[in-house]
Amino acid sequence: MDFARRIQRVCRMFAGHRIDAMLISSLRNIYYLSSFSGSTAQVVLTRDVPLFLTDFRYYERFAEEVHPGYELVPFYQESLGAKLRELSRKHGFKRLGVEAEHVSVAQLEEMRENAGIEIVPLKGVVENLRAVKDAEEVAAIRKAVRLNEEVFLELLKLVKPEVTEADLAAEYEYRIRKRGAEAASFPPLIAFGMNSSKPHAAVSRQQMMPAMPLTFDLGVSLNGYCSDMTRTVFYGGVSQGWEEIFNIVREAKDAASESARPGVSCQEVDRVARSIIEGKGYDVYRVDSEERKYFGHGLGHGVGLEVHEAPRLNARSTDTLKKGMVVTIEPGIYLPGQGGIRLEDMYLVEEQGLSNLNTLSTDIIVVP
Repeated sequence: MDFARRIQRVCRMFAGHRIDAMLISSLRNIYYLSSFSGSTAQVVLTRDVPLFLTDFRYYERFAEEVHPGYELVPFYQESLGAKLRELSRKHGFKRLGVEAEHVSVAQLEEMRENAGIEIVPLKGVVENLRAVKDAEEVAAIRKAVRLNEEVFLELLKLVKPEVTEADLAAEYEYRIRKRGAEAASFPPLIAFGMNSSKPHAAVSRQQMMPAMPLTFDLGVSLNGYCSDMTRTVFYGGVSQGWEEIFNIVREAKDAASESARPGVSCQEVDRVARSIIEGKGYDVYRVDSEERKYFGHGLGHGVGLEVHEAPRLNARSTDTLKKGMVVTIEPGIYLPGQGGIRLEDMYLVEEQGLSNLNTLSTDIIVVP
């Protein structure tokens, strides 16, 4: 991947933020700018050379993984502020941007006390660049999507009366790692029956419940890039009521994906799906005097190096779709104490609209 170009794009933003250099603390952003996959590093981008701060444990990995344009700076259990003071004198920067969302208050105070330069907290500098994927990133995401789908189909073959959510979650993580994934991109969410009414249900020892929803929300991290897919299936049959709800959710998903293209606001895409679900009678219900929504979460989110990243597709989003973004669309309807239906695919934003990166059908699946 073109790490030099990515570094240059960050550096070109220095003037707009009135900074001379930038400290990158997020490991995901460091990976994006260097290919480093270790757990301890800081990067300082200056106008003349990018600096890579890490310790003895990662010197060999630095040589093996990191873009060759970086200069290695030994750094281990030192004051970051003092190290920045040293580097600022050597490389001539006086105003340093830092990632406000990835440094603690204590770290910020320590830098301001010891660096001897002006510290400028900034938000989303690298994340905004990451939101639009290049061709190599899209290819990597496609591979993560395929692996996820393959293992999901294997899980369906394991569905039996005595099998629990926890059994399938364990099988999933074992099988994706056997295929080369670094990990699940989030803890696998497998929810049977009434548990599926919780959008982020915890995996339990609950067993199959005939004719009730079985929700699988799964994703892998493969070569650094993530996938995310949800399918709700049924075991031993499906009732007319659940089939009707399933079809409403699928209609909302399809309508939202058809409405999306570059220049369309993420808020509008969310509105399209939400209006269909609410128009079918699944707007709000009451718990005592409190109103709650049957579809109470956002429609989707960006996916890339992280499974949840920019842009956000929800009713409050200020994001706009751009060509090259990869997003999920995942509407759902949840009936408290009964169950829920959610369907989710990943899409690439292209010139004329969305291209579905998933290959599996969203037709109703009834596991025998």
